[in-house]
Amino acid sequence: MRAQTLADREIRLIAGLTAWVAAALSAEYAWLHARSTEALYGAICGEGPLAHCAACYAAPMLALAGAGLLAPEGLRALRVVAGSAR
Repeated sequence: MRAQTLADREIRLIAGLTAWVAAALSAEYAWLHARSTEALYGAICGEGPLAHCAACYAAPMLALAGAGLLAPEGLRALRVVAGSAR
């Protein structure tokens, strides 16, 4: 049995959703890190002398990457719906 290759559309969908899942995990980690630094130092990361953690930067970047990967598919779906509504 041969493996079927994925189309570009399917690859973009998988990559976009994976980026959004990674963004959600990074946001959760950043929130937990901010709460723990607040408990230890009295300030969240990025405040005062404390630097931001990597998750603080990764969460929005991964969310934007996922949106950029999924945007063409979303626009294509809107065009199909708008065309069939006429």
